[in-house]
Amino acid sequence: MKKFQDKTSANDKSIGFDYQYYYFLYLLLGLEEGQAIGIEVKDDLHIDLSNGNQILLQLKHTLQTSASGAIINITERDSDLWKTIYNWINVINDENDGRKNMSDQIIFIEKTIFILVSNKSSNSNNKFLVKISEFNKGKLIIDDIVRYLKELHSTTESAEIKGYMSLLLKQPSKWLSKFFSKLHFELDQDDLIGKVKSRIKAKQVKETKIDDVFHAVDSKLREEYYFNTKSLSKTLISFEEFYKRYHIFFDKGRNNKLPIRKLPIHFDKPLKEQVFIQQLLEIYAIEEKALDKMLTLTEFMLQMYNHFDFWEKDGLITKQQIKDFNDDCVRKWENTHEEAHRKILLNIRLDNQQPEHRELIEAALKCLDEIKKKELVFDENPLDVEMSNGQFYLLSNEPRIGWHLNWEEKYKK
Repeated sequence: MKKFQDKTSANDKSIGFDYQYYYFLYLLLGLEEGQAIGIEVKDDLHIDLSNGNQILLQLKHTLQTSASGAIINITERDSDLWKTIYNWINVINDENDGRKNMSDQIIFIEKTIFILVSNKSSNSNNKFLVKISEFNKGKLIIDDIVRYLKELHSTTESAEIKGYMSLLLKQPSKWLSKFFSKLHFELDQDDLIGKVKSRIKAKQVKETKIDDVFHAVDSKLREEYYFNTKSLSKTLISFEEFYKRYHIFFDKGRNNKLPIRKLPIHFDKPLKEQVFIQQLLEIYAIEEKALDKMLTLTEFMLQMYNHFDFWEKDGLITKQQIKDFNDDCVRKWENTHEEAHRKILLNIRLDNQQPEHRELIEAALKCLDEIKKKELVFDENPLDVEMSNGQFYLLSNEPRIGWHLNWEEKYKK
């Protein structure tokens, strides 16, 4: 027996919302010029077409499975099916929206396509779906459909579903004929994220960047929907608006730039044990107690390390490219280090004059400051300041470079 908390779980509602949202994103990616799509405006979802017509969509998701583990079939007495039809009848016949007369109701139906979307499975045993299909192929007339519906109504036990059926049977034959001709079913609609990514790929996005485009669009759209909901505004997006606000994400997915994914960094080792931190502490670039600063610089370093790792694993770069880049950065450092210590080195070589501690620290800080100003470019991809600094911290952690004149004696073993 299920616990009360299990019975009141929000899983069904949560997945239902996500299902609706991702189908919205899927349709949004298929919009054409002059069209617009809304979520929770005219229906669960709707599309305004360029010719003034519309598509109304109701979405029904289930977590129920059959004994085999497959998603359950949609049956001819399915409550989701009949509740959806009931809702559409009330929309079509809404007197408050100016449709008291059947002529106005017929005009509304003629300008509308009604689609029930569900992850429930289609099946040939569902006589209702079969008969609607046969009607639209001209194999049945409306009297055949009505006769079937009356029989179905008489053998249905659920009072709620019988009520939904009764309302449909009250509609005139002309009304029913028009409605059934505009009624469609999109069943077996599962793996919506996969469908969304397929549409992203269809926009000529590189295979290796599909996930990046998906996450960027998904994040921005969810944020927009959240703020619209919070401010009681409607989420209605036209093709033109979507293109204007989102095309940049697809542009990035089509170019040759490497994807930048600055994900949260988790570092659970002692910060001061890192060689690059020890080098910075030695020259007073950071204070002993500045753990937040140490953590920030560690994040810079690891962001660079992680990017090299996933770029290589995704086949976007090679080990040789990483090696060449590291070697070039070392050469840049060599020039900077030599310039920062030139006066000290001249005094040693010409006058055998040994530098004071303060002179060594000042020269090391000058070297570090100049290095931090360098904005690097990897494979024609400019790196921002954080990643550029992170690259030099990474090299100083190995350590291939340092800041103090005598850094090799202490750190390079």
